[in-house]
Amino acid sequence: MALPFGAQAQSSVTLYGIVDAAVALEDTGEPGRGSRKVLNSGNQSSSRLGFRGSEDLGAGLKAVFNLESGVSLDTGAADSAFFGRRAVVGLEGGFGALMLGREYAPIAAVAGAADIMGQGFFGTNLGAFASNRLTRRLSNSVTYVTPRFNGLRASIAASPSEGASGATRVLGSAVEFNAGRLYAGGGYHDVERLNGLKDKEYALGFGYGIGDVDVKGNYLVADPSGAGNKFEQFNIGASIGLGKGRLFGNVQSNRLEGGAKGTALAATYSYELSRRTNVYASYARLSNNASGRFGLNSSSTSVTPAASAPGADPSVMALGVRHRF
Repeated sequence: MALPFGAQAQSSVTLYGIVDAAVALEDTGEPGRGSRKVLNSGNQSSSRLGFRGSEDLGAGLKAVFNLESGVSLDTGAADSAFFGRRAVVGLEGGFGALMLGREYAPIAAVAGAADIMGQGFFGTNLGAFASNRLTRRLSNSVTYVTPRFNGLRASIAASPSEGASGATRVLGSAVEFNAGRLYAGGGYHDVERLNGLKDKEYALGFGYGIGDVDVKGNYLVADPSGAGNKFEQFNIGASIGLGKGRLFGNVQSNRLEGGAKGTALAATYSYELSRRTNVYASYARLSNNASGRFGLNSSSTSVTPAASAPGADPSVMALGVRHRF
């Protein structure tokens, strides 16, 4: 939906969004606690409402913006930060793009491009961004993205703490390569936390497609200051087109340096009813070792054992519908 913006014909604003809801059967695997039936919002894609626009400034230069808000379909509630998903303004041209505001971190681009589940459905790599592990979005950020050179593109971002008590400072960069359906990327974050402690975050990803088959994998690392805190996640998955549907499968390994481990198996089938609407069935199960307490994440929800139940094995099945506008 395009709406006039200001008085110039070269300017426009687009209203867009996604509404996604699923009925799910969740089981954290905790002793003495059975499964529960829930209605979730955002199993495949986080439900959202957004506005994006641009103005042609001439000489190949454009002013651009994007405001995006998350919404829970089960309750109708908005996210605590109304435009917490993305809130940026900037300039685009032959030099690339310079964006100011709340933006996705460089590592997030690599992790998203290399996830066969599209960072949706249960079993996605979004668990690596949970529990203050890897950084997915940056507030107060300045981000520069280069133009593509023979398939190569680089990005660099800085998010200062602004002197706020307890705030973090993040410096990040990523390099990505695209050639048809071949993808490779890598990213790094240097994170300075409270008391001057410095953490490191890494992401490596790849993808390749041929015919109706796609294969993707990624290796994600959060290495906080101090011994025994390093977190690693590895994903390898594939999908295959089946008529108007697509079958997805992923294997995920989670590991903490202290010894906790968890392995997840996930499978999803999505069927296209139209160009904008699809239905899906998603199932995932994660097996933790005696000290593991890893969970299963979808785009907006998670099924994770309580801190008092290490070794529990969570599982989930969801049936949902998604519409994009």
